Amino acid sequence: MCNDDDKAEAALTGQKATMGGKQVSKTPSPTHAGQADAELVRAARSGDMDAWRGLYDRYAPLVHRFSAALGIPHDEREDATQDIFIAVYRSLRHFRGEAQLSTWIYRIAARHAIRLGRRRRSRELMRLTMLKEKPPITIDPSERSTHVATLDRMLAKLPPKKRTVLVLFEIEGLSAKEISDVVGCPENTVWSRLHHARAEMVKAARRMVS
Repeated sequence: MCNDDDKAEAALTGQKATMGGKQVSKTPSPTHAGQADAELVRAARSGDMDAWRGLYDRYAPLVHRFSAALGIPHDEREDATQDIFIAVYRSLRHFRGEAQLSTWIYRIAARHAIRLGRRRRSRELMRLTMLKEKPPITIDPSERSTHVATLDRMLAKLPPKKRTVLVLFEIEGLSAKEISDVVGCPENTVWSRLHHARAEMVKAARRMVS
């Protein structure tokens, strides 16, 4: 027997879960392709795994791109995306439609990325403390161009709150109001963080070329 999280994960990974002697697989239904978000959310809440898979297929690229921009390593992004969507599934009953579904998913993804970053920094600190050596700096040239790699390094130097606002505004194209909904702060705070983030990026770029 499997619980709801098992079924939700099976729908995303392609694995089969067992429930009451029957198998639940991930096979998506093409009939959901043209449905509105609200319809898919209602169906997924009712246990429709095809609808849930439809939501995932619709928004996974957004979450994957956002995770990359927030610094989640390439080899962790697929697992991070699935973890974020399991969190989305658990919280679907709380979604009231007051914000766009994408904004609500951004909010969950941002929290998850910040938690991952904290755990990664803690692990790295412990490793460095034990080995007493500097962390290696590796860039995979086959994955990203030099320009994108440089941008990633510059973004990595920003504090998480400023980085999240900058990524949401400049890369994801959200408005200040939408960003305030995602990060849970007033719009004037969003503009302030954006201003300081841009200034820090300009300084970092000047240091790189000087």
